[in-house]
Amino acid sequence: MIQVDELGEKTTFAEVARRFAGASWLASFLETEQLNDPETNGIVVPRIVNAGLRFDDTLESGPGPWAVIVDGDLETSGDLVCTTDDYLTSTLIVTGNVRARNVRFAASARVGIEGDLVVGSGLGIVSGTWGDGGAVLWARSCEAALVLLDGNTSIDADRCRRTLVCGSTGWGEFAPDIHDHATFEEMFEPAAFDERGDLDFGRAMALSNEGRSALRPEVENRLRGSKGLATREALAWLASDPHCRELMALGDDMSMAVLAEQLAQRGHTVSIESLTRSVRAMLGARLA
Repeated sequence: MIQVDELGEKTTFAEVARRFAGASWLASFLETEQLNDPETNGIVVPRIVNAGLRFDDTLESGPGPWAVIVDGDLETSGDLVCTTDDYLTSTLIVTGNVRARNVRFAASARVGIEGDLVVGSGLGIVSGTWGDGGAVLWARSCEAALVLLDGNTSIDADRCRRTLVCGSTGWGEFAPDIHDHATFEEMFEPAAFDERGDLDFGRAMALSNEGRSALRPEVENRLRGSKGLATREALAWLASDPHCRELMALGDDMSMAVLAEQLAQRGHTVSIESLTRSVRAMLGARLA
C-alpha cells in the first residue's frame, strides 16, 4: 500500500500560492491550512509531486490533516482511497488525469482532479460517504460504472454524464439515476447488501474488483442505455473479438463507426462519440 500523504516533497502554502497562482482549485487547497487548528489538529505541511505517478498498488491516505498536489497524471492499478478522521480537512489535487481500479473518498477528504477520472477502465466504482465532514470530489469528467454516494456527499464531474449515480436528489451537481432506498433491493445484486439488509459500499466495490456489477444486469443495461452508454456485455464482446480489438487499437473515426455498426447488429445502440470514450477508457488512452 502506498501512503497518499507521504508522496512527494514538503513545501509551504506560500510557495503553492506563488507557483499555482490563478488555479481554480488554489483557494480550496489553501483553505486546508485555515480549517485546521494547529493546536488541536496539528500543523498541515503541504507536499508536492513534480511529475506524474504510476503505481501497481492501492493508494490510501492517513487520518489527516494532509494536503498533497500531484502536478501531472496519477495512475494506479489498485484503488485510490482518501479518507480522514472526523473534521480533519485534507486535500488531494491532481493537475492531470486520474486512473484507478476504484476510488473512495470520505469524511473530510477533498479530491480535485483537473483532468478526467477513469475508474476500472470505465467499469469501476466511485464511492463517497460522510460528506457532512466536507468530503467532495470534482473532476473534468468521470468514466465509471457507478458512483455510490450517501445523502450527505456530492461529486462534481460534468454532471456524471458518463456514469450511473446512486445518491441524493438534493444536489445541483448531478441528477441521480438511483435515489429511492425502497427500490435498492430490486436494483442491486444481493451480494452488495450486508447482514442487516443495508447497501454496503465496500461489498459493492469488492464486486467491481471481481469484474461484476453491483447492479442487477438488467438494471445496469437499462440505465446505461438511457444515458447512451455501451453496456458491460457490449464492451466485453468488443474486448474478446480479435477483429474488434484491431479496430479499437486503430481508434480512428472510421474504425469506431464500424464498431458502432457491429454493436448495433447485436442489439446495442451507442453513438460513435460515446463508444470512442468507452474504448479509450478501456485501452488506457487519454479521453481528450
